[in-house]
Amino acid sequence: MHESPPLASSSTHSLLEEAGVAVGPTPQQLSLLGPGDHLCLIYERFEEEVAALAPYLRMGLEQGQRCIYALDEHLADEVAAVLEAHGVDVEGERARKALIFLTQRDAFLQWGEFIPERMIDFLHHLEEQALAEGFTGLRTSGEMTWTLGSKRGCESLIRYESQLNRYYMTSNHSLTICQYHRSRFRPEVIRDVMRTHPRVLIGDEVFDNLYYETPEMVLGEESAARRVEWMMGQLKRMRATERTLVKLGTQVEKQAVENARLYEEAREAVRVRDDFLSVASHELKTPLTPLHLRLQALRREAETNAVEFFPRERVVRFVEGAEQQLRKLTSLVDDLLDVSRLVAGKLLLNWQEVDLAEVAREVVARFAQQSEKVGCEVKVAAGTPVMGRWDRLRLEQVMTNLLSNALKYGAGRPVHVRVEAGLEWAVLEVRDEGIGIAPEHLTRIFGKFERAVSGRHYGGLGLGLYITNQLVEAMGGHIQVESQPGRGSTFRVELPRRPAHTA
Repeated sequence: MHESPPLASSSTHSLLEEAGVAVGPTPQQLSLLGPGDHLCLIYERFEEEVAALAPYLRMGLEQGQRCIYALDEHLADEVAAVLEAHGVDVEGERARKALIFLTQRDAFLQWGEFIPERMIDFLHHLEEQALAEGFTGLRTSGEMTWTLGSKRGCESLIRYESQLNRYYMTSNHSLTICQYHRSRFRPEVIRDVMRTHPRVLIGDEVFDNLYYETPEMVLGEESAARRVEWMMGQLKRMRATERTLVKLGTQVEKQAVENARLYEEAREAVRVRDDFLSVASHELKTPLTPLHLRLQALRREAETNAVEFFPRERVVRFVEGAEQQLRKLTSLVDDLLDVSRLVAGKLLLNWQEVDLAEVAREVVARFAQQSEKVGCEVKVAAGTPVMGRWDRLRLEQVMTNLLSNALKYGAGRPVHVRVEAGLEWAVLEVRDEGIGIAPEHLTRIFGKFERAVSGRHYGGLGLGLYITNQLVEAMGGHIQVESQPGRGSTFRVELPRRPAHTA
C-alpha cells in the first residue's frame, strides 16, 4: 500500500524545518519530490499550470534528469516560452536531448489507440534509454486532455493511472505529473483521478493525498477486510498528524516563552551594563577631580609665590592628598581587571602556607585611619594562628572588600572580625551593625554590578562582593550572608584548609 512519506526527524527543529518546506513556496514543495512519485496536477487556469510545471521541469534538468513533456492542450512553442521565462535554456536543453516534447501520437496514442500496458512499457523503455545516455533519471509530465476525444482506449484512463502506481512503486529513477484541466473533465473523472494519485498538485500547492487508494482497491481486487484496514490506517494517520501538530505547537509555545525570557534577560543585561557605565564613569572621575584640583592649586601657588622652596608641611599635605586619590583610582582599575580575568577564566592563584588570623589583623591595621574617620571601632577576635594553603594576596583582597563594606554601611557603629579554625575548614566572619540588607536583595548582591543600596549615596562599582565570592570559590570555599534591615550584616567565609587540587 503506497503511503505518503512521514516526517522523518523526531527533533523539533527538524520537524519545523520539514513542515516549513512542505507548506512553503511551490518550488520548495516540489523539491520534496523524488523517484517513484506519481502526482496529478489539477488546475483551473494556465497560470496555475505554469506555476507548478516550470519549477518541476527546471529542477529535473538541474538534477541531470531527462525531462519529457507530452503535449495536447498547448503547443510546444507555448511551453518553451514559459520555460524560457523561468530561466531554462530551452534550445540548449533540447539540443542535448535533455528536454523533449512529444505529441499525443508520439506517446499515448502511438498504437492508434490507448493501451495502458503498452504505455507503461513505453515509460520503462524511456527510463532505460535516459539512463543509458548518461542522464540520472527520467522526469515526465503529460497533458491529459487527449482522453476527452473519441479514440479507443480512453475509457481505460483510470485503470492506467492506477496500474501506473505499481510501476512507480518499483522505480528508482522516474517520476511523473499527470495534468488535468478541471473545468474540462467531468467531476466523476476528477474524483477517480484523485483516488489514483498518492500526491496531488492543486494550483500551486502539493498535498499528500488522504484519498489515495491502492491499485487493488481501485481495480476491485481488494477484499473488504483489507479495505477496512486501509480505512482504519487513514484514521490513525490523521490522528498521528494531529499529535505531531500538537507537539509542534507545544514546542513552539515553549520556545516562545524561552525566547521571551532570554529577551528580558538581554534587556536587563543591557540595563545593568548602561547603569554600570554610568556609575563607572562617575566613580573613575571622583578621585580624578580632587587630584586635578590639588595639582591646579599647586601650580597656581608655584606661579605666584616668589619663594624658591615650598614649606615641607604644605608639600607633604599635597602629596598625601594626591596619593589618596591615586589609591582610589588604582583600586577601581584593579577591580575592573579582576572582573575581566574572572570572566575570561584567566585568574591565577599563588598557593602557599598562610595564617588567616595574621591576614585579618594586618588588613584591620591597614584600615585604622579609615575606621577612625568613619567612627567605627573594629573589634578583632583572631589571636590564634589559623594556617591553611591559600593565595595570600587574594585572601587579603577578600578581607579588604568585606571590611571596607562593613565600614561603608556600618559607619558610626562597631565592626566585628572573627577568625576560627576547624579540623578541615577555616572561618572568617565580618559583622557590622549598620543599615543591613533587605531580604529581596540577599540573593543578588554577589552578582556583577549589583548593589543593595543606591550607588549615589554609597558609591562603588558594584563589583566588590562579586569579586569576593569568585575568589572564595576559586580557593574552594563559599560565602554566606545573614542580614536584617537596620540591624547590620554578617558575612561568613568558609575555606578548606587544604584544598584537594593543591595537595
